[in-house]
Amino acid sequence: MKHWLLVFLIASSVSYSQNYSHLAGGRSAGLAHSSVALEDVWAAHHNQAALAYLTNTSLGISYENRYFLNDLSVLNVALVHPTKVANIGFSASYFGFDLYHQSKFGLNLSRGFGKSFSAGFQANYESYYVEEGGNEGNVTFELGILAKASKKLNIGFAVYNPSGNYKNKDNDERLPVIGRLGFAYEVDEKATITGEVKKQENFSEHYAVGVEYALIKQLFLRVGMGINPWTSSFGLGLDFDHWQFNVSYEYAQTLGNNANLGFQYHL
Repeated sequence: MKHWLLVFLIASSVSYSQNYSHLAGGRSAGLAHSSVALEDVWAAHHNQAALAYLTNTSLGISYENRYFLNDLSVLNVALVHPTKVANIGFSASYFGFDLYHQSKFGLNLSRGFGKSFSAGFQANYESYYVEEGGNEGNVTFELGILAKASKKLNIGFAVYNPSGNYKNKDNDERLPVIGRLGFAYEVDEKATITGEVKKQENFSEHYAVGVEYALIKQLFLRVGMGINPWTSSFGLGLDFDHWQFNVSYEYAQTLGNNANLGFQYHL
């Protein structure tokens, strides 16, 4: 049975890398992952530049369950600590089970240049394990910028693996270059609209939009939609001052059902 799961896992990983690579957190999932311009701790996975304006040490942990199978789950961690010179962050992801798994660990720096612009950089170590194939490891990089076009509008851009590093030099297999461009617009105190386009080499652009609405001060409703491939998402968030809890459900045309549960804590 597990050998069949291995085949299924690898096939799903190809689809996943096209549409959902390096995306984390229940808030992002509830907005169909239109999150490249959002300022929260999960920017450690989405756009490190957005970490620059966080003023408190923050920690995030999320668990994503794909197809409701434990062997196809993803664990993500994000951490940021502000300093006077720059904000320092850490991100980690783990995906898979005993026959196949992959992990990613990143260290990042982000800095604001005035009140309207910030930049971020992250260095990653990524490893892959396949039964009977052993381990492989690679170093990758990520870059991001965030522009505050107005008090209500953020515009973000991030790129993963801009140098086109190899995944396996023996097979001439390269990791993809992935670029994301998007916005977050605060309509008023209750509503925020997000949107982005993501481009991975050798694949068509993926478009996503999301809406976040505060039903009450502590309770947030989120919905999202993606195109090419088609995705839809729904999520809820609870905010208790220093603690935030997020849960989301996502349906993707090429992936099926996914559930995401996460929490954040900040000092």
